[in-house]
Amino acid sequence: METEKRHQKRLRIYAVLTVLTMAMIFIMSALDGNRSGSLSDGFLSGVFGPILESLLPKLTDQGWNYDIRKYAHMFEFFCLGCFSFLLVYEWNLEKDSRLLRSTLITFLFCFLYACSDEWHQTFVPGRAGRIQDVWIDGIGFSLAVAGMTCVSFARRKLDKGQNRE
Repeated sequence: METEKRHQKRLRIYAVLTVLTMAMIFIMSALDGNRSGSLSDGFLSGVFGPILESLLPKLTDQGWNYDIRKYAHMFEFFCLGCFSFLLVYEWNLEKDSRLLRSTLITFLFCFLYACSDEWHQTFVPGRAGRIQDVWIDGIGFSLAVAGMTCVSFARRKLDKGQNRE
């Protein structure tokens, strides 16, 4: 009974984190081009701007303001990938194909959400939906899904090793 309560609690937490991340992505994508640009400018003029600029490689020739927006999208979709993986993995109780199924479902879900996000931006003044932005989002969620898959696989191997002793 206690295990079921913990399972239900984790499901709720992961669902809330996934939905909040999706809402944040939607809200940020709903900002018109000028507001989105000024938000990037404001962020870059603070303490984090010079630090990030020295740590992260240039993505484009369109300036650091444009690049920081692309990095922000990668980060948003990295978070979505992590939270949605945890949700699907917790939800999927069938042990045999749990990891593979969770990885594929999460990847597909994040890819479709990235496509819908770019489509959403076609309706926002000063914004555009671009296929290359889906790929940029894809870097974020792919890193998350790959990382979560590796951690889950290693954890499962470790658990199996401990159960033998």
